Amino acid sequence: MPGSAEGFFAAVLSAGAILSGFCGTFLSFRIQREAGYYRQVALDFRSGMGKDVYVGLTHFTSAFLLLILATACSAIFGFALPLLALNGAAWVASRRGLVVGGMIAALVLLGAYFIDELVHYNIVTRHLVNDAREWRAEWWIVVIGILAAGFCAAYFAHV
Repeated sequence: MPGSAEGFFAAVLSAGAILSGFCGTFLSFRIQREAGYYRQVALDFRSGMGKDVYVGLTHFTSAFLLLILATACSAIFGFALPLLALNGAAWVASRRGLVVGGMIAALVLLGAYFIDELVHYNIVTRHLVNDAREWRAEWWIVVIGILAAGFCAAYFAHV
């Protein structure tokens, strides 16, 4: 494997491991939350023991599907395939575009997950306008933060 290809896949492996861990953490949180909606522990006062009570409020949301797909993409394209390429799998090493495309797909799916959650809980549609009116003392922090982020992006894009 040429040095540049090895460096590329090592960098993708690092980024993929971070993204996979991030997705896995969110997925673990979602599974735990849905498990709590499925059943909860309650105290039986007669026996003084805890028992499982079926709640039955779980549902497979569209955001949950997006998170599962983002986790799978990041694990496959950002972790497994770069690891195989670093181990000498020529069929992966010759397909950098496949790995890049899969990682971008994982990022798009993860972004769609967050947007889906914001829309599901009416944060973007209902709360954003009302809550923005309450930013009286903090509005300048938001403006400076956005301007600083734009300046950094523009400055480092040309360096």
